[in-house]
Amino acid sequence: MSEELSEIQESSQQSDQEFIRRVVMECNTSGMDLALGKVVNVKNGVDIFKPAMSQDLSEEEQAEWNKKNFTKGIVTEIKLKSVSSNCPETVTVGLNLFEGTPNIVNSSGWLYAQQNNDMTDQHAHTNEGYTNVVNVLPNEMHRLQDEVIYTPQNVVNNSYISKYGSYTLTKLWENIVPFPGENYYYVDQDHVVMKIIGQNWEQLGIAPEHEQVHEGKYVKVATDVVKNCIKQLYENVIQEIPYTNFSDFGARFQASTEGEEQYKVVCELLVKYKFP
Repeated sequence: MSEELSEIQESSQQSDQEFIRRVVMECNTSGMDLALGKVVNVKNGVDIFKPAMSQDLSEEEQAEWNKKNFTKGIVTEIKLKSVSSNCPETVTVGLNLFEGTPNIVNSSGWLYAQQNNDMTDQHAHTNEGYTNVVNVLPNEMHRLQDEVIYTPQNVVNNSYISKYGSYTLTKLWENIVPFPGENYYYVDQDHVVMKIIGQNWEQLGIAPEHEQVHEGKYVKVATDVVKNCIKQLYENVIQEIPYTNFSDFGARFQASTEGEEQYKVVCELLVKYKFP
């Protein structure tokens, strides 16, 4: 099945509520460690990026607010507000922007920097899971204006994020019962796969509401149909959600330095973000 299922096509719509934080990333390290790549994490990232609860909410609304997950958000823009470095070499700074591998286009352009290791001298825009966002020049003390270094495009539809954002590939296979040697699965009638099949019943030739229910909860579905639904949902939606994990948010600093001399590199970032 090569046609794309209607429920899992991509869109560029997002939620309208946006938040802003200014975060200072400060790296104090030796030349040797800087050459290997020094990671600096925001220790209380979830608290920093969690929005303040409005004081005029009802008790019910407060209860709903407290149930929300603010550990993961979608960064919509990053600006470099200021820099400072006493390092005599160019320092490449990367952020762990994504949990997965979304096919995001940066309208500000990806920063390709040479890999500083013995394995390769190629240029790349990611290194050890950190996406390059800015180069700090040797002994740079300031920049004349704010610089937009990251603005994502082609982000999947926000309604899809709300529906499927909590799923992993392993979770998608929960409540699906295989039968060795058979060309079908038993799928829980409330499974997300059944919802996708129901919305594409003409294309797939299956109308869940008309199928026989087994053991009071399972529907018999052809193996290739189940695999196709899960493959498209995972590849076209789940892997394309550019979630940033604020509990592990941090920067990676790297330069062509050596020895035990101590260097200090500081970047102040303005981060705009949303929650699904």
